[in-house]
This record gives sequence, C-alpha cells and structure tokens, in this order.
Amino acid sequence: MAGGADRLRTGSADEGGAARPPRLLAGGRRWTFALLVAVGFGQAASAIAWAWLVGRIAGGLGGGTAAGGGGAALLDALLAPLPLQAPAPVPDPAPPVLAWLVALVSSAAALLYAERVLAERLGQSWVADVRTSLFRRVITSPARTAGRGRSTGGTSLRMMGNLSALRRWATLGLAKVAVAVPLLAGCLVAFALIDPSVALAAGATTACGLGATAALAPWLRSAHRAARRRQARVAAHVVERVGAPQVVQAFGRERGERRVLTRRSRKLADAQVRRARAVGAARAIGEATTLLATAAVLVAVGAAGQGAGAAAVAVAIVGVMVTPLRELTRISEYRSACAVAMRQVRAELARPRRRLPGRTAPALPKGRGELVLEGVRINGVLAPVTARVPAGAVVAVTGRNGSGKSTLLSVIAGLVPPDGGRVLLDGADIATHRTESVRAAIGLAGPHLPLMRGTIADNVRYADPKADARRLHEAVRASGLDELLAELPDGLRTPVRESGAGLSAGQQQRVALARALLPGPRLLLLDEADAHLDARAAEVVDRVIAGFSGTVIVVAHRPERLRSADVVWRLDRGLLREEPGGPDAAG
Repeated sequence: MAGGADRLRTGSADEGGAARPPRLLAGGRRWTFALLVAVGFGQAASAIAWAWLVGRIAGGLGGGTAAGGGGAALLDALLAPLPLQAPAPVPDPAPPVLAWLVALVSSAAALLYAERVLAERLGQSWVADVRTSLFRRVITSPARTAGRGRSTGGTSLRMMGNLSALRRWATLGLAKVAVAVPLLAGCLVAFALIDPSVALAAGATTACGLGATAALAPWLRSAHRAARRRQARVAAHVVERVGAPQVVQAFGRERGERRVLTRRSRKLADAQVRRARAVGAARAIGEATTLLATAAVLVAVGAAGQGAGAAAVAVAIVGVMVTPLRELTRISEYRSACAVAMRQVRAELARPRRRLPGRTAPALPKGRGELVLEGVRINGVLAPVTARVPAGAVVAVTGRNGSGKSTLLSVIAGLVPPDGGRVLLDGADIATHRTESVRAAIGLAGPHLPLMRGTIADNVRYADPKADARRLHEAVRASGLDELLAELPDGLRTPVRESGAGLSAGQQQRVALARALLPGPRLLLLDEADAHLDARAAEVVDRVIAGFSGTVIVVAHRPERLRSADVVWRLDRGLLREEPGGPDAAG
C-alpha cells in the first residue's frame, strides 16, 4: 500500500552504501495499521455488547436482571442508550433480543473478514517492497562481487524463507497486536463491569502469560537461526547436484552424495526439532494462559458473590477473549523468526552496489567508437593502463587464464568501476553519462552472460524490448542466427531453458551475438566469443567481426584471431603490453 515515493525513500540509501530495509509501518501501510486498530476497537465494542446481551438473556432465563448480579446492572447502565434497553418492560423480549443477536453476529463476522483482508494487505505490501529492495541490490551489485560466495539454492531459500517470515510477522504478529490489544481491553472493561476483581484476575493472568512467552524470545531466535542455516545448506547441496548430475555420475559419487545429503538432512531434522521445542513451549504457555485465565475469571466471579447470570456473562467474555489471547502469546514466535530474517535482509542490502549516474546525467554523444583508456587500474588485477583504439579497429586481448582479460572488458563496458582512471568512448567518460545510452553504445557477449529462460526472440529482444521488427531482423542476419532459425521448426519462438539449456554452444553463441548487436552499438566487446565452438560456429564470429562497422575488442587465444586483429593487447601479471596485429602477430 505504500506509495511510490515512500518505496524509494524507505528502501534507499546513498548509491554505494547500505540500503535500509523498507519500514513495515510506512506510507499507506500506516493507514492499513490504523484500520486494523479500528477493527480491534470495533471487536471490543462487540465483546461488551455481547456480554450485555448474554446478561440480558441469562437474566431473563433466571427470572430477572437480578440473576445477573451487580454486573448486569452496570452493563445495563453502560448500554442504556441502546434501543434494546427499553424504557418499560415489554411483554415479549425475544424479537428484539434475536434482532440484536443477529446484528452482533453479523458485525463480528464482518470485522473478522476486514481483519483478515487488512492483515494480509499489510503483510503483502511490506514483503513486496522488501523483495524489490533485495532484487534491486542483487542486480546492481558490481560484476566482481555479484554471486561471490553465494549458493543459488541457499540464496533462493533464504530469500523465500526470509520473506515468508516477514509476512507472518506482519500478518499474524503485528496485525494481531493491532486488533487483539483493543479487543482484550474491551474484555477487561466488560469484566470490570461484572466486578473489578474479575478484571484484575483476568488481567494479571494474561500479563503473566504474555511475559512468560516474551522470556522465550532468545531461545526462539536461536532455534530459528539454526534451522534456517541448515535449510540453506541442504538446499544448496540439492540444487547444485541436481543441476549437474553428469558430474556426479562421471566420478562415481552417487553414494557419496547420498551420504552427504543424509547427514545434512539429519542435522536439519535435529535443528527443526529444536525449533519445534521452542515453538511448542511458547504455544504451551499460551494455551495454559488461556485455561488459567478462564479459571481465574470463574473463581473471581464466585468469590465476588455474583450470581449465575454474572457467571454466564463472564463465560461469554472468556469465549471472546480466548482467541486474541492465544494469538498474542504467539507474538514472540513470529517476532523471533522475523528478527532472524531481517538480520539476513540487512546483510544482503549491505552488499556493495554500483554507483550509477543519476537520471539528469547527459547521454553519450554520438560517435564512431573511438576508445581511450586513461590510467585505468584495478587493484590487485590490473596495473594502470593507458591506450587508444581508433574507431573501427579490431583489438584482440590475450593472456594466461586469470590475467584479467574478462575484468578488463567489464571495466570497458562500465560493469566494473575502475579503482583509478577513466574509460572514454568518443571523448566522453562512460562513468558520468546516462546508463541507458552507455548500454546502447556498447554491445557485450561472453560466457558470463548466459541466455535466460524464454524463447529465442525473448533473449534477442532482452537488449532492447522496444526494438522493431526491422532492427530484430538486422541483428538476426548480422549474427548468422537466421541460418540457425531456418533449421528450427519454431524459429524465433523456439523455447530456451535456463542458462541456454536445450541449445548447443554454437547456437547459444549466435543468440548472444544477436542480443549484443540489437541496440546497434558502436563498440562490440566479445569475451571468449569463439571458445569451445566448432569451425562452423567460429566462422560466424569471424563474419560478425568483419561486418561490424564500429570498434571490436575480442578476447581470444587462436593464432588466426590474433593475426586478423589490428592490435593485440597481451596481459601478463597485471601489465598490458600493446603489440601490432596482422600476419606477424605471435600466437
């Protein structure tokens, strides 16, 4: 329910610093919470009216209001303005009593309905904002840190588990507090109208029960944290092994992996049982509290010398009080799980974030693709590099594995901010210009940019969803993808599974090239574009480079690729050495 401005405010921080999680009670959610409180007061009024109505019925059955004792008299005095309180005895009180009974039942049902809808709206709105903040942080992480130290299964489970815990706290925790506190207050008022000692007995028992469950909070948090950690480990193991069964089979690790999973599953089961003990203790205290409160109320009614009518009223109020009391005793359970989840959410939001130019930044000026590196360095990876590539040139980057070739391309693409120096494209620093114009000017393809689930058309258009049919056709033709589509029955509608599964390496490469070419870039960066490709697929890359009108920088190891380049950049131990390309280029 929070407005757009509120979402930006509550889930943001400085561009590079840690973002704050969206607040639960922010923006429109404050009004939702206020409506829940109003529902609670409405239920409190219904509880008092219900107690009065039961007193009237019990008094009638007992031969008069005297059967209700002093409590019925006080309730009569409180509710005297109501139409049911007739100024004079009526011969047949059943019709008005029945009418009020129907009215109370209808209002109680309506209030319960409103409570459920408002509570769910509160929780879903908060979870949606938190999910958006987490997603935004993940997709804006620098390329060097994105995914580092993370397991896909563990991360997915943590995100889903965290959001589920947050929703439960908002829907079943805080929302219940908003409703249950006014409702319990109304019940205590009704008890006080019977006799102050009854209200005191009910209030003291309730306070003791809630205090006991609150004391279990550290145990609950510890148990939740341990169980969530074990869940993440099991999920990470299963997802990784299920995603690579050939590796498991190739090395004969089937039994070993089953043993690992069995051991981790056993530890998870133990952690879940420990959490069940903590949750069970909290719920047991809650159930005991409701029973003790009922007994305390009945004992207090008897000790106060009230009659059967007052006892009937007290039982009716206890029946109303039991549900909110039981829900309040579970608050510690939901709050502890939320605290564990929020700790992990804050850790995710504290991860580094790319500094992006603001919306008021200028667009890149038009040009033909001249590239200049001015003292570009990456600490521990790349020494300061100064180089110039004229528009339309082809540069081949080579070097040993781990020498920083892919990192250099990521810096040139603007995906990794350099620790020093500038990258200039047609005289403009890409770090200070609008991101959309930079992305349109620089095309990038490589194994670290896999295809996504969808169709071939979806993957090609991902670079520019607004591209028209003409531009799509040009990208398909320039990448040689049209030859592949002619062999596929569904053409552009051919389904693509996660990470390009279902397509061969050569087919994936053609789709990736078409995606990189779709925006019409002036600088094309190809990272290991022809690695692991057969001769036919490698020829496609050759044609793309030869037909590209802008500047090309390609990471390559094949001698023929180096000889076809205008310039060769050789990386070794963080140093870049520039060599001439052509027929004399060394392999």
